[in-house]
Amino acid sequence: MTEPMDDSLKRRRHFWMAPPQGAAAVLHDWRIAEKELNDVFASDSRFESVIDPIRARDVSYTGELAQTKRFGERLRCDREFRERLFADPSGAGKEYGFEIDVEDLRPFWDADVEREMADDPNFVPSLSALRHRVFAREKLLHREKVRTVECVPDDERHRVWRNRQISRCFGELGPAFYQGIVHAPFAVELSDGCSVGCWFCGVSASRKKADFKYSGENASLWRGILRVLRSKLGPSASTGFCYWATDPLDNPDYEKFCLDFSEICGRFPQTTTAQPHKDPERVRALLRLSEENGCTINRFSILTLRIFDRIMEEFSPEELLHCELVPQNPESRLIQSEAGRALKHRRLDDRKKAAGWSADTEMPPGTIACVSGFLINMVTRSVRLVTPCAASERWPDGHWVLSEGNFGDAEEFEELIEGMISGSMRTSIRASDCVRLSDGSELESVEGGFAIKRWGSRTVFTGARYLPEVGRILSAGGMNSADLALGIEKKFGTPLHEVLHGLNQIFDAGVLDEEP
Repeated sequence: MTEPMDDSLKRRRHFWMAPPQGAAAVLHDWRIAEKELNDVFASDSRFESVIDPIRARDVSYTGELAQTKRFGERLRCDREFRERLFADPSGAGKEYGFEIDVEDLRPFWDADVEREMADDPNFVPSLSALRHRVFAREKLLHREKVRTVECVPDDERHRVWRNRQISRCFGELGPAFYQGIVHAPFAVELSDGCSVGCWFCGVSASRKKADFKYSGENASLWRGILRVLRSKLGPSASTGFCYWATDPLDNPDYEKFCLDFSEICGRFPQTTTAQPHKDPERVRALLRLSEENGCTINRFSILTLRIFDRIMEEFSPEELLHCELVPQNPESRLIQSEAGRALKHRRLDDRKKAAGWSADTEMPPGTIACVSGFLINMVTRSVRLVTPCAASERWPDGHWVLSEGNFGDAEEFEELIEGMISGSMRTSIRASDCVRLSDGSELESVEGGFAIKRWGSRTVFTGARYLPEVGRILSAGGMNSADLALGIEKKFGTPLHEVLHGLNQIFDAGVLDEEP
């Protein structure tokens, strides 16, 4: 099952272990991960980069890697397979048609072997398992670069506001949710409602009413909207996508809209669909088209084991190498986010019990929202300015709505989003604002200042002698920022502008309440 650990593997043992998780992952600079990966590729010919779908077609071990990925998907989706695997690994592998030795992948499914790998400095998984781990690292790096580099808008107001929402979400949602949210600058719905009707829909999609068809008039409007977005956002427009409370495949002209998107914004948008099994030939062509026009990763949501089996029959492992399968079926290990229709749903409680969760297990507040920017619907010609938040009674769909409006043409659309940027994307505290801690924040006194604790994160503010007093005021419920700054100036002699600068540094950290 294992191979001798040569010197190159020994030097990189930390790299073969599981990637950083939780707060450690948040603090792990993507540039370090990129350097580690590039060092591996440059010094060890057994490993190659496969994150680019076009380039991956020429990598010698792509077929084996695709089989390994498929094994992991069956493991996550199929409870019966997991049980058979433990009873008879070789027999289960053959029965389910795997062309790889499942013993080589034992760290995937045997917790004892995984612990042995962590404890024994001379233990190393098989080459196929290592190659899969490198690919997983590439995908995590890709996601992190999308969030920290590619999604960043050109407009400074949008950029500063978005950065603050990212900081807020780290504290409000916890590291696990934080890692999965890219804070894309916009999303577009090309239908009004969704035909699928998932009980766990995290954004409470309504029943489908209409599609935005690719007629001459609509195509002209669409291209005009895209040009405005590209002008306002710059290169980050390429990270938008064309679904939300919709399934992209509901729209029969989805691919035509995406080709315009690729031409104007710079890249074919990522697709997530819950109905890849309904028209496999269409989906096969879509995957190929997206890869050839710059898309890296697509996703299928798996609603039932039967749908999963159908997908396994219709698509080869190589065709789905760059398509993530998100197991939402009852037999999977996944627990849906507690947001939207899943919020307080009895079926979610059943899923938790089936997964072995105890009644007092603490689950972070949920969201599947991943946009800090504009949510556009082309059917209703509406725009909402949104950003993720913990799902709650007030915000059941896991995102704030800061502003909304309608447009008739591209010019009105541009005026509308400019008004949203200037009116709602605040870059600093206003004199009339009441500065107070956001819900869920806990203040801790430290020498020379204070710290804010939220979901395991801790943000420290020190360096100015007035900060302990600011912490006391924030902890007591806050006050008008102008009155606070004047009071500090009077008590400590600190110039007003310095106090306001300090308050804005606290504001930028995303720990102050700005819920609309």
